[in-house]
Amino acid sequence: MGYRTIPMFPLGLVLFPGQVLPLHVFEDRYRIMVEEIIDKDREFGVVLIERGSEVGGGDTRKNVGTLAEIIDSEKSNDGRWLLLTEGTKRIETSRWLEDSPYPRAEVSFLDEDKFLPHDTQDWLKIVTHMRRVLAVLAELGDDVAPISIDISEDPHLGSFQMSSILPITPFDSQKLLEVDSVRERCTLLKRFLANLEETASSRLLE
Repeated sequence: MGYRTIPMFPLGLVLFPGQVLPLHVFEDRYRIMVEEIIDKDREFGVVLIERGSEVGGGDTRKNVGTLAEIIDSEKSNDGRWLLLTEGTKRIETSRWLEDSPYPRAEVSFLDEDKFLPHDTQDWLKIVTHMRRVLAVLAELGDDVAPISIDISEDPHLGSFQMSSILPITPFDSQKLLEVDSVRERCTLLKRFLANLEETASSRLLE
């Protein structure tokens, strides 16, 4: 397995492949990072902070994350950056390097069993279930994705899309990112949807 050293951007959220993530870069160390990559491959890794803060360092980080690519950028007069990034593929860190001048790590790219057969009808049922849950949560006043949101009929892409919009904790999102097959991810999505629906039903009765 080949390893590659890349800049890393630990955050308090999980980025999924195919997900678009806007970022406001104001810390000096990440400004330096952006300056160094903006005219090169424009890529860095995003991992979830397990404990600690996004600002200042000294945090504990998850090892499985996602490679992000800068797809649009704007630099302000005071040196801050506004970035539009998109997740491309899952990564796993094998070794963290010194954080100076910014976090870096040796990573490998994770394969996925996306070609395992998956029941398309079963996937469409999961999508329908998601829309039903989002409708109930919206009725309760929660700020959730619209029920008409576009979800791919391809379970590989669609399962990442659904993972990125469900109102679940970052640690549950991390579980969805870490599984190595569409089948496992769909099993987890069913469980989280059932939990969300049960909680929403209880709230409706209050």
